[in-house]
Amino acid sequence: MKACVHIIRHCPYSNLLVLSIYLLLSCSFRPNNKRLKEIRENYESGKWKTYSSQRLSDTIRNTNSNNIQAWWTIFNDPTLDSLEELAVKANPDIITAIARLDEARANVKLSASDLFPAIRFNPSATRNQFSQNRPNPFQTTGNQLPGVIINTFQLPLDFDYEIDLWGKYRNNVQAAKHNYASYTADMNGVLLSITTDVAYYYMQVRVTDLKINIYTKALQTRKDNLILTEERYRVGLITLLDLSQAQSDYQTIQSQFYDLQNYRNAAEHALAMLCGLPAFSFSLPKKDWNIQLPQIPEGIPSDLLKRRPDIQSQEQRAEAANAVIGVYKAYKFPSLILTGSAGTLSREVNTLLSSDSKTWQLGATLSLPIFLGGRNTALIQMAKARYLQTTAQYERVILSSFREVEDALNTLAQRKEQSILQDSIIKTAELTAMLSRERYSKGLVTYYEVVNNERTALNTQSIAIQIRGDQFTYTIYLIKALGGSWQ
Repeated sequence: MKACVHIIRHCPYSNLLVLSIYLLLSCSFRPNNKRLKEIRENYESGKWKTYSSQRLSDTIRNTNSNNIQAWWTIFNDPTLDSLEELAVKANPDIITAIARLDEARANVKLSASDLFPAIRFNPSATRNQFSQNRPNPFQTTGNQLPGVIINTFQLPLDFDYEIDLWGKYRNNVQAAKHNYASYTADMNGVLLSITTDVAYYYMQVRVTDLKINIYTKALQTRKDNLILTEERYRVGLITLLDLSQAQSDYQTIQSQFYDLQNYRNAAEHALAMLCGLPAFSFSLPKKDWNIQLPQIPEGIPSDLLKRRPDIQSQEQRAEAANAVIGVYKAYKFPSLILTGSAGTLSREVNTLLSSDSKTWQLGATLSLPIFLGGRNTALIQMAKARYLQTTAQYERVILSSFREVEDALNTLAQRKEQSILQDSIIKTAELTAMLSRERYSKGLVTYYEVVNNERTALNTQSIAIQIRGDQFTYTIYLIKALGGSWQ
């Protein structure tokens, strides 16, 4: 090494030599990531800025892409908190995503190994017998070579190293690193998807419980009406038509009540699977539930979209695809491989470690592709096509994220107004149903009027609960669309 440094220092072209070595070692055919930058700058300069004309926060939010916040705590529901914690620890999809991430991490190390020389210890022992009838150009007619037995014992260290002149291996490492980053984002995406699904099905269970409550009351009301109708029919005050309508109304509510129970069971089973539990072992007790909707701040900064796992993942995939182009371009240029071997070789074991048995070999191989039938050109074209696919998908994910946020915000705004209106509708419908029951008890109307008005009152209450459920559902969708809460 000292001799090499001495030669470089005293070489009249030493500066040029150092510059040439530096350029060779730093050369890379990875293209400029122009398309990805154009897409990113397009949305950063304009469409990233706002969803609406409302005031936006000026705070730049730096989030850790390796961790999804416990966003569900905004609902202040201890049962939901415990379910989310269980799902994060035991959900099979999350465990699978973590294993994929470990695989991608190992692949980075595997790719980086090409940057280092390979040194192998290859001891061997052979015993060869040469034939007496082996060819010999100097052999005279009738003479026969003697048979020879040769023992060979060898303790070599073999060395080979390809100098990364054109960045083939460095770009491969960069591609592996970007793929690892994309798998990290994918894992966060799985976490976000699982936790939002848990919240969704939990809300479905609680909303269904509210509906079951009103149907339980409605079923008792219909039963009382049926008893009253049967008594009035027995004394001849009403016709069989009124009695059959009361019976049909009671049975219809019973049937709808069973449908609600079945829907609740299905939501429970979905929760069990998300939490990594068998359905038969999971049960969510009914309880009084009056959780308030979280307050969504005005002017959510659209920069939050940048932390969406799917956007981060697709961006990293585009970066990886771009690096692969550089890998394949390097295949069209010469490769320089250094080889060497050093060790001992002897015909006897007892002299194997002596100084007279030492042996070594150094060599270099320059490989230049001349004709491969267009293979390298095809590889480059494939890599460029894949890069264009990833950038197009990157833009699609961005556009989809804006749509999802707008859909959630618009639906929440509409449901808020609809909820206020529905409260007024419920009061009117309940009053109408009460007046109909009073008129029926006095014999002023038929039971048909009672049935219609009570069905209307029940439907208005059910719709109100459904509106409330939609408000929770689209709050969850908004959180998912923003990549994990608006905070």
